[in-house]
Amino acid sequence: MQESLQQIIEELRKFRGLSRKSCIGDILKVFGEREFDDAGFLKIDDFYIVVSTDGITEDLVKADPWLAGYYSVLVNVNDVVVKGAKPLGYVNVVSSPDHQTRLMIAKGIETALKKYGLKLLKGHTHPDTSYEAIDAAVIGVAKRIARSSTASPGDKILLAVDLDGSFGQKGWVKCFDSTQHKSPEELRRMLFTVIDVVESSLVTASRDVSAPGIIGSIAMLCESSNVGASINLEVIPKPENTSIIDWLTAYPALGFIFTTSKAQECLRLLESKGYHVSIIGEINNTKKITLQYRG
Repeated sequence: MQESLQQIIEELRKFRGLSRKSCIGDILKVFGEREFDDAGFLKIDDFYIVVSTDGITEDLVKADPWLAGYYSVLVNVNDVVVKGAKPLGYVNVVSSPDHQTRLMIAKGIETALKKYGLKLLKGHTHPDTSYEAIDAAVIGVAKRIARSSTASPGDKILLAVDLDGSFGQKGWVKCFDSTQHKSPEELRRMLFTVIDVVESSLVTASRDVSAPGIIGSIAMLCESSNVGASINLEVIPKPENTSIIDWLTAYPALGFIFTTSKAQECLRLLESKGYHVSIIGEINNTKKITLQYRG
C-alpha cells in the first residue's frame, strides 16, 4: 500500500521521537538567549573543543541494555563529528539497580569504544536507582566548526546516509544500524569524511539525523537558523523494501544533514566514501517545513 502525504504527516506529528522534544523550549527559557546546537564548543587558540551529551531512552535500556550502552557512544560521536570534530574521549553515568543490566550496558560501551577508537575518561555508577539509564558525553577537537544555526535561504539540503545496514526495533525505538558489522577502519573512514566536508568549507550548516528522524532533525536545524525548508520525500535515500513512514521515523546509525551552496562538490565527496547522498530540498525564508510526495 502506498502512503499518502496526509498519512505521512499524521504519522510524523504523533511520532514519539519528535513529540518528546516539545518540552525543550521551557527548559531553554531558564538559560536565556543562547545558541544551542548538536554539540557545544569552546575555542582555545586555533582549535575548538567540542562536547556533546545525550541520554538513551529508558525503553531501550530496558529492552536491550547492551545496545543502549553501544548507542550511548554512537549518538554522541555523531553529534561531535557533524560539527567537524574528531571524537577523542567518553564519559558516562550508568544507573540501574540490576547487576546484569549494568554489566550489559558496560559491555556495549566497551565494544563501541574499541570500534570508534575512544578513550574512557570517567564513569559513574548509580546502583540504587528506581530506573534504568545510561547518560554519556563525548569530547572532540576541531579545526573548523559547522553550526546548525547558519543555514540561509537558497541553500540546498543534502541528506547523506549509510544504507549498508539493517533494522532492529525495541519498542518505539527503530534503529537502522550500519556500524556493528563494519571494521573500525571502515567506520572511522566514513566518519572522517564528514569532518573533511566541514573542514573544506563545503557546508553552511549541519546536523545529524537523531531521534526525531529525518524530517524532525531538519526541522530542528531550520528552527536554529530561523528559516524554513521545502523537502521532496521521493528523493530521500532509503533502504529497499522500506516504507517512507518507517524510514522517516527511524534512527539511522550514520545519517547526516547538510545545507550548502556547493551541493555537487559535497555530494561527490560523500558518495566516494560509501554514503548514499541526495539533494532532498532547499532552505527558504518561510519558517515552515513543506513536504512534497507523489505530486
